[in-house]
Amino acid sequence: MCVTGCPYKKVYFNHRTGKAEKCTFCYPRVEVGIPTVCAETCVGRLRYIGLVLYDADRVLAAASVTGEKDLYAAQREVFLDPADPEVVQAAERAGIPHDWVTAAQRSPVWALINRFEVALPLHPEYRTLPMVWYIPPLSPVVDVLRDTGHDAEAAPNLFGAIDALRIPLSYLAALFTAGDAGPVRDVLARLAAMRSFMRDVNLGREPDVSIPAAVGMSPEDVEDMYRLLALAKYDERYVIPPAHTELADTGLAGTGLGDAAARAHELEELACSLDYENGPGMGGSGPFGESSGGPAPVAVENFHALRQRQTSDTFVDPGDGAERVNLLNWDGKGGTARLMPPRHGPDDAS
Repeated sequence: MCVTGCPYKKVYFNHRTGKAEKCTFCYPRVEVGIPTVCAETCVGRLRYIGLVLYDADRVLAAASVTGEKDLYAAQREVFLDPADPEVVQAAERAGIPHDWVTAAQRSPVWALINRFEVALPLHPEYRTLPMVWYIPPLSPVVDVLRDTGHDAEAAPNLFGAIDALRIPLSYLAALFTAGDAGPVRDVLARLAAMRSFMRDVNLGREPDVSIPAAVGMSPEDVEDMYRLLALAKYDERYVIPPAHTELADTGLAGTGLGDAAARAHELEELACSLDYENGPGMGGSGPFGESSGGPAPVAVENFHALRQRQTSDTFVDPGDGAERVNLLNWDGKGGTARLMPPRHGPDDAS
């Protein structure tokens, strides 16, 4: 029943464990600062992960807004500006680690939601205030304009074609803004302005500053948004501060901060946050099959080693002069003389 009842259609039935499950946002990875698997492997570089600060006292009021079309704006007002000195001071008084505040200031998610205003929540009318936001697609309109012989990158053509998208505005509005087409059109207009303005910049022509002004943005904002959406590097798309396990032993236990630290501390024992007795994690057994042994213990150090391997130019420790290969951590990329013996000559088949 939870599979059919999920309004987001994100619960599935695991036939191996015999239980209904959903994404856990790669809990052990994120807690040590590593992106989720779906984000790391996305070939289109479409996923961003970042930390946002919000006022918990505003959540109930935002979810209780009477008009459904006002929910999108109400949810945005819950978020706090991490660059505001008063917010920074309040975070320090609340015991939030300094690196979390710094991560919030660099967060691509905060920038897309509140600085550039191009990210939208999914079905705000459900009043669950989801923290996964989406940027509506603009690409199909360019192909339509090009096929009809128009300049597909010219601002007037792009702005005029937004209302004739292959994906109707009304459909996108039903997904993201409870039927209000205004905010969706504003998002698509900003994306169209970025495409048109940056074409002149990239071609070395004098850019038309009236294009960003038409959508309420400055040329600097447009260039920053273009960099984030098109050129952002790994550490700009994923700004994930690791959890502080030491906070679990402080007086913050019982608060959201202390509870998060306590859960992070459990990584020393759990392979998955849902792997416990009769839990819905992937390591248990069920009526439809048994797993081969118990779940392998996962320590925080293993995840740090994984992150180092994923961001390193070599698959062995650069400081290891003997190029000693650890087969347990080897990801199959590259090879060394210590791993495969060298051939003695071109005709040597050994």
